[in-house]
Amino acid sequence: MTSGRRVGGKMRLLFIDAFVGFGSVGRIVQELYDTAEERGFECCIAYGRGDAPDGYNTYKIGSKAGVIEAGIESRILDNHGFASRNATKRLIAFIEKFNPDVINLHSIHGYYLNIKILFDYLHKTHRKVVWTLHDCWPISSHSGFVQLNDAGKIPQYESKYDSTQYPKNLWWHRKSKNYFKKESVFTQIEIQDLVLVTPSVWLKNLINISYLSKYDCRVINNGIDLSLFSPTSKDTFREKYGITKNQKILLFIANYWEDRKGLKYVRELAEKIDDSYQLIVVGDLMKQRLPENVIHIRQTQNREELVELYGEADYFINPTLADNFPTVNIEAQACGLPVLTFDTGGSAEMITQETGVKIIDKSTQGIIDALKLAEKQHFSSEKCIENSKNFEKNAQYSKYIDLYEKM
Repeated sequence: MTSGRRVGGKMRLLFIDAFVGFGSVGRIVQELYDTAEERGFECCIAYGRGDAPDGYNTYKIGSKAGVIEAGIESRILDNHGFASRNATKRLIAFIEKFNPDVINLHSIHGYYLNIKILFDYLHKTHRKVVWTLHDCWPISSHSGFVQLNDAGKIPQYESKYDSTQYPKNLWWHRKSKNYFKKESVFTQIEIQDLVLVTPSVWLKNLINISYLSKYDCRVINNGIDLSLFSPTSKDTFREKYGITKNQKILLFIANYWEDRKGLKYVRELAEKIDDSYQLIVVGDLMKQRLPENVIHIRQTQNREELVELYGEADYFINPTLADNFPTVNIEAQACGLPVLTFDTGGSAEMITQETGVKIIDKSTQGIIDALKLAEKQHFSSEKCIENSKNFEKNAQYSKYIDLYEKM
């Protein structure tokens, strides 16, 4: 069955992602659903992990046991994205029943989908697909982020180090084979049936030198809710943790502090910096430890609490070593907070000379030098807030609506 524009009825839109409302991508999907529904679409989100918030039309792909089984298979056989066979077949049956006009794919990795079964179906049925890429996994042989080789190309075989990163592989390494399997799977869809979207110029440039380069690829930045992320004058955390008015707060946020998020530099900074600064780290440490002079707040999906943290901090620091277009950098600016970030991937694309520092030297000393520069610059909250308006969610997500309607 192929999709077709309905005469006199609502267009149907199906989102597919690992999560709904959890993590940055899960929240983007949820907000896209809201925007599309307001614009008259009939929407559904098919997701693979966790729970969905109330009030949304959703379809759960597989089960928790299935995710565990796919994770084990992926780690042992290095076949990430090629397990979850029965769950994907059931998803296809659901797609046939829902019969969407457009399918918007998001993160299709995460131990819940079989990409070959899904893309074989999309190719056969000529369904219209918008695919939002949030990382490099679709164009890499294994990992979520790639480093170009000496020839400036995407390597067909990544180093053994990459296999220790997500998706983790414990034993059998089939990276070169996976590269060509992905190429075969992802490039079978007809050009007129697929449009790619990247949140950053950096990722679009990678797509343009990858095997996906034949497809139309557009940049639509991630958006944030400016009615939520705005300046606050509360001193909740200063009072709770005994932070003095004379101490400047350096804020670090990540869902999971894996190696690529730069926790190493946070630890080193804590050991070198004096007590005129107080470091606050938010997120799951993944069994790692921090120096005693660092305040750790466990992972939170409470955005009101995050707004308070942004409001009380003096600088937001993002020492990421691999990233696409982190919305935390925009959220911080919306709350009046200057951003100091490693110039990695698209992480620096949303800051200007008036709202933050792009750290070229990706080291602890680079962070210290950026702090010194920031102290001299005296960034204004007003400039940060003004810059964040370029990423207002309704303006960004309306670009998706226009795209859906033209498919």
